[in-house]
Amino acid sequence: QLPPHVWGAQPPPGRSRAPRERRPLFVPFATATAAAALVVASLFAVQADRTREQLDAERAQSREIAHVLAAPDARAGTGKDAAGRSITVVASAQEGDAIVTLSGYDDPSGGRVHQLWLMRPDAAPRSLGLFGGGDTPLVATDLDKSATSLAVTVEPGGGSTQPTSQPIVQLALKSVGFGE
Repeated sequence: QLPPHVWGAQPPPGRSRAPRERRPLFVPFATATAAAALVVASLFAVQADRTREQLDAERAQSREIAHVLAAPDARAGTGKDAAGRSITVVASAQEGDAIVTLSGYDDPSGGRVHQLWLMRPDAAPRSLGLFGGGDTPLVATDLDKSATSLAVTVEPGGGSTQPTSQPIVQLALKSVGFGE
């Protein structure tokens, strides 16, 4: 700007400018960084919550397994198919619970699952649950003492209300104290 004596007392109209506020360049950068930090913190919180829920479920399953193994009448049995793959059961007829593990079976393809069935005389098969994959055991509860066998079928994802295929492996429960 020119000093006032050049123009007289006032500069000519329309020639003056309001002073411009200077914003530091780091303000937008700091805002973007803070927003990104909030997003990352939120993602970590969601993941931590999922991990905690999964850990709680695994602890509950561990307690159920320990309960079956500690039963005074706990007995183990194994059944094999023609290819040598197996179903292993540790059961307590007194408690009506069993731990069931599949060995040697690949996870079914096409979104299908392995489903465990309780077989009883003169009754429709009753689903005991879906295997989680790999060698993860399934804890079956509320088994009927008259049950004769456990059977595993391959079912559509989410399982079925009744078996839709022939069993891939079956175990007579007499070997672990049921159906006697």
